[in-house]
Amino acid sequence: MARIGLRVGAGALAAALALAAAEAGAADGRMYAGLNVPVMFVDDTDSTTAGMQAGDPRAPAMRSPYRASSTAEHRTGFKVAGVVGWEFGGGLRVEGELFFARSEVERLTYEGVNASGLPLTGGVDVPIDGTADQLGGFANLWYDIELGGDWLPFAGGGLGFIRIDQSGLDYDANRLVQEIANRLTQGQGPQYPPGFVPEISTVDNVLAWHLGAGLGYRLNDNVILQAGYRFQAASDLGFDGRNEFGTVDVETAMRVHFLEIGVRYRF
Repeated sequence: MARIGLRVGAGALAAALALAAAEAGAADGRMYAGLNVPVMFVDDTDSTTAGMQAGDPRAPAMRSPYRASSTAEHRTGFKVAGVVGWEFGGGLRVEGELFFARSEVERLTYEGVNASGLPLTGGVDVPIDGTADQLGGFANLWYDIELGGDWLPFAGGGLGFIRIDQSGLDYDANRLVQEIANRLTQGQGPQYPPGFVPEISTVDNVLAWHLGAGLGYRLNDNVILQAGYRFQAASDLGFDGRNEFGTVDVETAMRVHFLEIGVRYRF
């Protein structure tokens, strides 16, 4: 699924840029380049974790299933984006966008823990620290609303791909399974060594989309200052891990809000 999303997103970006290049030769328009620097607010990220894990390092083949829902809370992050586009005239413009974004994860909580079909009461808090990064590209379509003055409202959206990289996160991969074992044995179970529970993969590529609107101001014929809001969403994110003692799979989605300021230079 991730590879399909990556190909579709890249194809959409290439198609939009090819359309811009074709129209540039046939229409009376202008090329532009720009820079956006938004503040990023990541919604609490809900995930589903499912695994098969040995209960004792001495018997790695004797595994039991477990499942839990988790929520990750993020601090306010940032994004830096560069764009190159073409104005077709009549308000319509298309652009390609490349961006990098980063936010810190400050809390990870598991709820609805189920081990071997037995529901366990209470949540499990896992101390976590570090950053999650996004690197992506979008093909965007915007419409500028001419009001007859220097103010220029706009609205539109885009389709593309993002690469989620969570290698900057630091947490105890054993914590959830260790807590399950402690509760099932009233604290009499074994203490698992580091690496007993497999660490999940840290990178996934996925199709994403966004919608946004804002307000621009013509500083002169070449420079437009702008401020706006975007909502970005990506689903079907998947991370997994394997070792001799067990397996784990995590499925999640991401919703992000951006408040951005930027500038466009028209050539």
